[in-house]
Amino acid sequence: MNTRHRTFLALLLALPLAACAGRDDSRKAPDFALSSPDGKTVSLSAQKGRVVLLNFWATWCDSCRAELPALKDLNARSNGRFVLLAVNVDEDPGKAVPPFLAREKLDFPIAYADPAVLGAYAVRDLPTTFLIGPDGEIKRRYVGPLDEGAVENDILQLLRRPS
Repeated sequence: MNTRHRTFLALLLALPLAACAGRDDSRKAPDFALSSPDGKTVSLSAQKGRVVLLNFWATWCDSCRAELPALKDLNARSNGRFVLLAVNVDEDPGKAVPPFLAREKLDFPIAYADPAVLGAYAVRDLPTTFLIGPDGEIKRRYVGPLDEGAVENDILQLLRRPS
């Protein structure tokens, strides 16, 4: 391989590193204040010091609907030890979400997403869920339906850590 090819290959291999160099690796979860179906405000900062499971979902998403029993179960067994926040990304949530909630009887906070929050969390697939530690840092990102046992284990590990 001649010098020109080696140089090109080295530059090509270095591109991903250069793309990451400017990113903030603090992993702090971006704060938000979003409207809920009942007109209240749901914010991440209100959960400061707590473990938060932040779930992005939609009523039309089959995988989102499939993981609902796991989310309900985790929330029911949490005894308030962590907070589950579900952020809906439907195009017209005011129309789609209320009947869905009436049917599903969800007992955890629901909020309506806005483009800024979706961008801040880089949500591209649904469902996408983040596990946020009491320090406000994103500890895990799950894409696709949750494995209830694995998520519960991750939550318990965070709850066992000293503050």
